[in-house]
Amino acid sequence: MLGSMYSAVSGLAAHQTKMNVIGNNIANVNTYGFKSSRVTFSDVFYQTMNGASGPTTNSGGTNPTQLGYGAKVKSIDVINTRAGSATTDRPLDVYINGEGYLPVKDSNGIIKYTRVGVLGFDVAGNLVDSSGNMVLGIPLDPNTKMARLGSNGTVSARDLAPIKVTPEDLDKFTGITIGNNGELTAIKEGDPIVVPAANTGWLENTGISTSSVYRGDVTMTVTRSNDVSFLPTVYPGAADPAIPIAAGANPVSANANVNGSLRVSFDGTDYTLSFTRKNETNVNTVTGVFDALTDTVTFTVDSTDVNPAAVTIPVGADNTTQVVVPADGTPLTIGNAVASSMTIVAKTFDKSGAEVNLAAAWTPGAADNTSIKLGDMDLKIDPARFGSLSSGALDNTIIGTVGPGAGVPTKIANIAVVKFTNNDGLSQSGEGYFVETGNSGLPVGTIPGSGGTGTLRAGALEMSNVDLAREFTEMIIAQRGFQANTRMITVSDEMLTELVNMKR
Repeated sequence: MLGSMYSAVSGLAAHQTKMNVIGNNIANVNTYGFKSSRVTFSDVFYQTMNGASGPTTNSGGTNPTQLGYGAKVKSIDVINTRAGSATTDRPLDVYINGEGYLPVKDSNGIIKYTRVGVLGFDVAGNLVDSSGNMVLGIPLDPNTKMARLGSNGTVSARDLAPIKVTPEDLDKFTGITIGNNGELTAIKEGDPIVVPAANTGWLENTGISTSSVYRGDVTMTVTRSNDVSFLPTVYPGAADPAIPIAAGANPVSANANVNGSLRVSFDGTDYTLSFTRKNETNVNTVTGVFDALTDTVTFTVDSTDVNPAAVTIPVGADNTTQVVVPADGTPLTIGNAVASSMTIVAKTFDKSGAEVNLAAAWTPGAADNTSIKLGDMDLKIDPARFGSLSSGALDNTIIGTVGPGAGVPTKIANIAVVKFTNNDGLSQSGEGYFVETGNSGLPVGTIPGSGGTGTLRAGALEMSNVDLAREFTEMIIAQRGFQANTRMITVSDEMLTELVNMKR
C-alpha cells in the first residue's frame, strides 16, 4: 500500500520535470536559435519478490515476480533540428543554412558555440555577438588574405582568433557585408587626398599622410617678411621683356648723361625713383646713395606694408648707370617686389569638426626648397609663381579640399563555423550557447559551406525549432499523467483509511 504511494510520488516528480521542460520550450518559442528539449522516462524496480526459474523435465519455467517502484526521468534531450530563418535585413546578422555553430570567446577565455548570429563591432573594433563575446575567425595570410587551413581544409578551434580591426580602420569602412563563405568584406575609404582649388596655379602637386584625419576646406594665409628683393629689370615694350639690362649698357646715348627716373612696381603700387650718373654734377637730383667701394647707387622704397626696401643698382665701368632711361622717356620697371621668406598658415578640420591650424616657414627661390610641409600635408609649388604673389593674395583663401579618395574593396576577416561529431553531446550553457563535452567530440573549424557545414546567409537569423502543436499535445499528456498519479495517492490513502478502520 505504501509502495503504491511512493510510486505515485515518483510519477508526480517525473511529470513535473516534463512540465518544466515543456514550459521552457513554450517560453522560448520566439527566441532566435533556441533548440527545444524533450523528456524521456524510465521505470524503477524496487524489489524482486520471486526470481525466475528455468523449465525442468516435469515442470515449466516461471517468470520473475518484481515490484516496481515508479518512474524517473531517464534523459532530457536537446532536439538539434534546424529551424527556418527570419529575415532581419541587418547586414551583420547571419543564419547558418545547415550544420555548424559560430565559435565565440567570452570574457573568461572560454570558447562557446552558438547558432544565434547577431553580430556587430564594438567601439574597440572587435567583432562581437549580442552578449559581447568575441567572434572567432580563421587567421588570414597577411599577403594573400586567404584563410589559413590545414591540408584537410580544417583548423583546430584552439587556433581560431578573435576578429578585430583598429578603430581608425573601422571608421573608414562602409558597406560591411558577410559572404556565404564567411568572408567579411567592406569598402574601405580611400587614402586622404587634397583636391586643389581653381586659384592654385602655383601649386604643382599635393600629398597627405594616409593616417590623416583632416576633412573639409583648407584655407591659407601668407605673411611675408620685411626682407624685400626685386625681380630682374626689363625694358618696357622690348621684344623680349625677360632680358635684363647688362652692366655698362647704354643704348640711349642722346640722354645718357641726363637725370632720369626709374619706376619700381611693388604690390601693385608704382614707386618712382630718381637716379643720375656717377659723375653727374647736379647731385641735388640724386635720391639714392652712392657707394664708391661697391660702385652701386642705392635707392629707398617707402612702403606701408614693409620696412623700407633697399634697391641696389650697379654702376658700369664707363661711369654710366647699369639702368638707363629709353629715348622716349618711358620709365623702366624693375619688377614686383617679393619676400625672401614668408610664413604660411593653413587651417582645415578634423573628423570631429574641430579646427586644425598648421604653420610653416618657407623661402622662395631656394634651390632645395620647392615644397611646403604643413603637418601631414605636403604642397609642391612653383617657387617663381608662388613667390610673386602679394602678401595678401592668399589671405583666408581656400586652396583645396581634404577628403577621402576612391573606396577600395577590402577583405577584413573570414568567420569560421565549427562542427562536432555528435551535436547531441553538447551541453547548453544558457542564452543560446553550447559548450563541448566528452561526448560531443572535439570542435573542428572550417570555412562555412565546406566539410559538411552550412553556408552563411546575411540579413537573417535562425528561428526557434519549438513546435507549439506538439508541445501542447505533450502538455496535455503530462497533465493527465500527473492527474492519474495524484488519483493513485488518493486511492491509496482511502485504502489505508479503510484498513485502519477495520481494527475498530
